[in-house]
Amino acid sequence: MSIVLILGVVCFDQLPELWTYPIWSFCLSLILYSIFLIISERSSFYKLRHLNGIQALLIIFFVGGYLTKLKYHDQKESHYTNLSAKISGFSGVIVSPVNERTNHFRYELELTQIVANDSLLPTEGKIHLYVQKDTLQASLRYGDHVNVFGRFYSIPKPGNPGEFNYKQYLARQNIYGQSFVKKRDLEIRQNTSLNRILEWAYKLRANANAIIDKHIPQPRENGIAKALLLGIKDHLDNDLKEAYSAAGAMHVLAVSGLHVGIVFLIIKLIFGRLQEMGKWGKFFFGALSVSVIWLYACVTGLSPSVLRAATMFSLVALSEASVRETNIYNSLGLAAFILLLFDPYLIYSVGFQLSFSAVIGIVYLQPKILQLLEFRFLILDKAWSITCVSIAAQIATFPLTAYYFHQFPTYFLVSNLIVIPASFLMLSGGLTMLLTDIVSTTISGFVGFLLQKAIWLLNELISYVHILPNSMIEWIYMDRIQLMFTYGIVFTFIVGLHYGAFRTLKVSGFLILLLLVWTLKRNETQFQKHELIFYEIKGKLAIDHIQGYSAKLHIESLKEDEAELLAYQINPYRLSSGLRPISEGIMTLKRANFEKKDVISLGVIGNKKIIILDSTTFHLDFKNRIAIDYVIVNKGAVKSLEWLKNNFSFDMIIIGNSNSIYYSKKMKKQAAKLNLKIHSLKEDGALRILLE
Repeated sequence: MSIVLILGVVCFDQLPELWTYPIWSFCLSLILYSIFLIISERSSFYKLRHLNGIQALLIIFFVGGYLTKLKYHDQKESHYTNLSAKISGFSGVIVSPVNERTNHFRYELELTQIVANDSLLPTEGKIHLYVQKDTLQASLRYGDHVNVFGRFYSIPKPGNPGEFNYKQYLARQNIYGQSFVKKRDLEIRQNTSLNRILEWAYKLRANANAIIDKHIPQPRENGIAKALLLGIKDHLDNDLKEAYSAAGAMHVLAVSGLHVGIVFLIIKLIFGRLQEMGKWGKFFFGALSVSVIWLYACVTGLSPSVLRAATMFSLVALSEASVRETNIYNSLGLAAFILLLFDPYLIYSVGFQLSFSAVIGIVYLQPKILQLLEFRFLILDKAWSITCVSIAAQIATFPLTAYYFHQFPTYFLVSNLIVIPASFLMLSGGLTMLLTDIVSTTISGFVGFLLQKAIWLLNELISYVHILPNSMIEWIYMDRIQLMFTYGIVFTFIVGLHYGAFRTLKVSGFLILLLLVWTLKRNETQFQKHELIFYEIKGKLAIDHIQGYSAKLHIESLKEDEAELLAYQINPYRLSSGLRPISEGIMTLKRANFEKKDVISLGVIGNKKIIILDSTTFHLDFKNRIAIDYVIVNKGAVKSLEWLKNNFSFDMIIIGNSNSIYYSKKMKKQAAKLNLKIHSLKEDGALRILLE
């Protein structure tokens, strides 16, 4: 059922017209299903049972698309995305806990009204509200009703090819706008209780956060403790985060399936004997397990990742407590089905995909890998068991990690031998610290001291693994087709080995052949590629000349502190094209044979003549028109495109990133009147030009 529901969601994104008249389609499907059901029961046509199943799956398929349409695409007329009025202020209510960024506190704000043309208009919908830091304390709480003096703007789309689509990412959370304000632009009217459970959960997390600050003041260990226990990653040290990522231990810093699984394991160790006390013992064990799991979820603030894991393990706990024999895969499928009914776009969540892939891999593969070796010594046996868990999880998730994160930790077996036992001990110690603080601050402080030392030791060990040679294979690229082929190969190979089916193994071989053909085709396409890319980089002119597998980046200037941002915007396309990172081929425009005469820089890149105008040009006058290919206008250098047309013969005008949006729009209007080709990097994003 879950797979069919997922197909419905994906199909809606690709073919939304199938759901144009959803009510009638649903009614027709229901009527057909009822007819097939009646006929199959009253006749001897036993084969019609298959039609009943097919009809039921079609209904689930339709429900997946309809839920997606209802939740994300059927916005009311009053939704702020449908309003065209010029906004000067707005009001709303804070519906999330604070998320601390480098320079801002971020909140989710549910809009209630906007101020437009001196009138109050009712509206709805969520935006991200960024409040500039002027103190170290967050000023807003869940349930605060606030007035904001300022505007909100739509989330910008990615400006460069291959760049992360943050706009789409937030749209799948029903967030389409953002506002950056200072504290003085806010007015808190009142605080009301929106949701008692959420309010209680956020208070629990805030209290737990304060306890960690009290007993673990050291910044690095404090950040790890908050990430491990509460899922708060705002205070993690960047170098430490990189070390955990390179060691393949990043999962310990994101509260999800591992942490909830450890909580469930603790419950089983303490209260597991209840399951041996008959029907009522199993009932009490199931009720206790679910209660503790959801209490822990509340302590973490009911974050989406914890909600997923809590739902999954609650169903697993209930299935174990059931008198009847149950199937773990059915429990996982039901958990996914329930979660997707509430939020269909969870299928696009990396955490959702990794969580279910890892759990399915561990459940199926770990027992089979475990049987390959036996050890008499308990320590070796436990180490082998943990190693099997790591191998099973990596087999199930490595295609996804390569697809999303483009890296693979080579020492994941070593790091997980350290991290998994350490996570169990530290999570147990952390929960003990939080619980004992209610009774005795002294005991809680002592446990916190031990926890801080344990975290320090774990950080040192992880940092040591990180500095080992070749600790991370990076710069891996896998497109969607390669991802599907890879999972097909893994699945058919495992099934073939399990059942000893040579035919299935032949399918694996065929999929490997298709993967090679697809990869060779991509390589051939890239080898024939010859293009210029004018990137959308704030305040900078950056031009990539790509010819096959050779690429040179031409840029005006580059300061050391700008390299990271530049790589974030340019490297995704380099990666998808099989090219090297920008750090291995940067040239300044001056070195690229660009000569500056007066206010004009003239040069050639990829056999294309390019001029750059970056100072006022109205005083210039040429006897003859100059023939070039592209004109780049920076810093508002050209006041009239008619002057440009009279003095230059060109294919296209490129409005650089150093110009304002107002200037860009003004130039576009002039270009339309003069029938000139124009491209604004700030408005239209990067420009790709194919060369012969």
